[in-house]
Parts: sequence; structure tokens; C-alpha cells
Amino acid sequence: MNGKGRFVVRWKETIIGAGAALVFATACGEQPAAPQAPAESPPASQELTKVPGRKPAEPPAQDQGGSVPAAQIDSGALPRGYPVDVSRGKGGNTLTIVGQEGGCSQASAEVGEQRGDRVTVTMVETKPADKNTMCTMDMRYPPITVRLDDPLGDRLLVLKYAQRTE
Repeated sequence: MNGKGRFVVRWKETIIGAGAALVFATACGEQPAAPQAPAESPPASQELTKVPGRKPAEPPAQDQGGSVPAAQIDSGALPRGYPVDVSRGKGGNTLTIVGQEGGCSQASAEVGEQRGDRVTVTMVETKPADKNTMCTMDMRYPPITVRLDDPLGDRLLVLKYAQRTE
């Protein structure tokens, strides 16, 4: 192969290698999407879509699960930027709350006071006690399920925050 032919082959190898490196770097650099607030269901006063030959759909009842409305959640004690995404399971006795953890920390939740007008849940972030532990710089938003003694119903959900070391 002459000198010009080797140059063309090397040039093609360089371009292909750079393209592969770009694809790899882009895939590794993706960040997880922040949780989005679930869409609100239409108000009960709206007319439901009718399909010929089928019964109209019924709006979900409180005990069939779904998102907890933002007006029913007091998230003032959570750190700035902490996700506020809560849904109730069928029956209303379980809540799934989106937590926040990153690197070496781990998210959990603890049910506290359960009064007639409010329920308190503390979102806990546990970090390793050893300050020399190497940790990644990523954020994760795991769903955390807690069980209540009675259905949440119309009670206010108060979310608190605690940071601990293990």
C-alpha cells in the first residue's frame, strides 16, 4: 500500500474512533431525569368521554389510590429542591414517597405521629460515618413505601427531613 493509501486508512480509523468515543461519553454522561409531578385527574364536574357500547369511566375514589394532592402535603421542612411526589396505594393505608439520595447516602422514611387531622413522615438520608469514603456524585430518587395505621383520607401529610450517619 502506498503512503497515500495508509493516510486514508488511518484517517478513517481516527474518525471512527472519535465517533465511538463521542457516543460512549454521551451515554455515560446522561443524568437521571428529575421526577415529574404526576398529572392531575380531571375534576369530577367534567363530562367523561363516552365510547359507544361502553359504560363511561368513573373517576377514581379516594380509596383506589393515586396521587396525593399538593394542597394536602406540608413539605416546608424538606430541603430546597427535594422532590415532593406522593401517591397512596389502594385502600389508602400505604404511601409511596419519592426520596432523594446520592453517592453513598441512602434514603428511607419513618412514619411518626398519626393523628386525626395529620400524619407525619420523616424522610431520612443516611450517610457513612467514615468521612474518607469515596462516593459517586450522582442523585437517585427511589420510591419509598410506608404503611399507615389508618388510610390517609383527607388528613394533612407533613413531610420532615433528617440526616444521619451509620
